[in-house]
Amino acid sequence: MLRYESAKLGSIEYAQEQVIVFIEGILGFPAYREYVLLEHRKGPFMWLQSLEEPSLAFLVTDPWYFFPEYAPEIPDEDVEALELEEPYNFSVFCFVTVPEQVELMTVNLKGPTVVNLNTRKAKQVVLLNPEYTTRHRVFPAGAGEAGGKA
Repeated sequence: MLRYESAKLGSIEYAQEQVIVFIEGILGFPAYREYVLLEHRKGPFMWLQSLEEPSLAFLVTDPWYFFPEYAPEIPDEDVEALELEEPYNFSVFCFVTVPEQVELMTVNLKGPTVVNLNTRKAKQVVLLNPEYTTRHRVFPAGAGEAGGKA
């Protein structure tokens, strides 16, 4: 096991096989490419921790947990760049934004991250689907339960 000191998460342990390498970096953070995905202490969330910048950790989630009908159309050039081959063996997660008012939490369904589970290469893609936005509400306006968009 390897050890890393995260500014947000403290001391973490991970195996080399858990490392995800972004082929183009994350949008807005192109210089940082090596990350590890860590379980959050509760709920459907995970942390995407940079292994190159201790202060860089993103809250992410499996989009189908909140949006079971999510159907991302991944552009062919991204499928090629990630070297995805049938039968496809990949994972998808989306970035979460949690403002002060937690009920206004959003998920970026327009720019999910796709990970080739065979090579551990990852890429944040921009979907072709026009119905997805970068700020899909997790909790619909006026509702107290998860699911749907506002």
